[in-house]
Amino acid sequence: MELHQMRYVAYVGRLGSVGRAAEELYVTRQAVSRAVLSLEKELGIEIFDRSRRMQPTEAGNEVLRHIDVVLREVDTIGLFARQYADKCGQATVVNVAFKSFPLDYLYFSEHHRIVELVKQFEKRTRECEIATFKMSDTSILNAVADGVIDVGFVQGAYEKPQVKVVPVDTMETRAITLKGQPLCAKEPLSLDDFRGVPLRSPFDFDLYTRRFIDRCCARGFEPIYREVPLNDEGINEFCRAGGVHFQPYAPAMRERYAESAFMALRPEDRDDLPLCMVYREDATNGLVPLLVEFVRNGVGR
Repeated sequence: MELHQMRYVAYVGRLGSVGRAAEELYVTRQAVSRAVLSLEKELGIEIFDRSRRMQPTEAGNEVLRHIDVVLREVDTIGLFARQYADKCGQATVVNVAFKSFPLDYLYFSEHHRIVELVKQFEKRTRECEIATFKMSDTSILNAVADGVIDVGFVQGAYEKPQVKVVPVDTMETRAITLKGQPLCAKEPLSLDDFRGVPLRSPFDFDLYTRRFIDRCCARGFEPIYREVPLNDEGINEFCRAGGVHFQPYAPAMRERYAESAFMALRPEDRDDLPLCMVYREDATNGLVPLLVEFVRNGVGR
């Protein structure tokens, strides 16, 4: 059971529609449906009655009540921590969130420019303490809008009321499988190479996924997406069976995942999304505009 599943289910319960929940969360309908079905399967409970336009079942109402309690508690943790730090006279904390997956390589690539700049700012600013978090794009955008996260880095140029979105890098997206799979011999790949191939994208990598589906449909076929556990073992098993998954690529990943093949797409079929810095221009934390300017100036050098 994961927080994003509970949050998506809560939105469907509140809005009464998968489509409306997807629009509110800035994710795909497919992502919301997967979250609902996955949680129902895990709990062994039908949360919504599909014949009544996603109305909660009797058991579903009880599940939703508990989910609301959990989400309220989660949302208050960050506020409590910041209030406690202020009371104790500690250094000013700047909460910085990176997209969890597929940008985990930001954490094992010490040479990534954005990570270096955030660390440099903390080192140079005596009163600053950086607290880092790994979250989904949607969670980051919501947390920044709510003032729980000060600065975030997300994959794609989202639009969110009250949130400023600034591109700071471009991330190449590659098709990834295990070495020795037949598709590896075709690199660089075209969209047509994915006909009939099982595919997966990270759960919240929805901007890329939506555009990929549209581009494939324009070529006359609909890509085949599969739900795969979000861990190395599950992804490797999926790839051994001929599957392919997509995620942003950095050269450092080759050393970390030596058994994987990171296959480039042909120039005409690439769709590289920007890595964007998100924040509120009216942030009450005085260090936020300083960090934002430091990162923007550093990227521009």
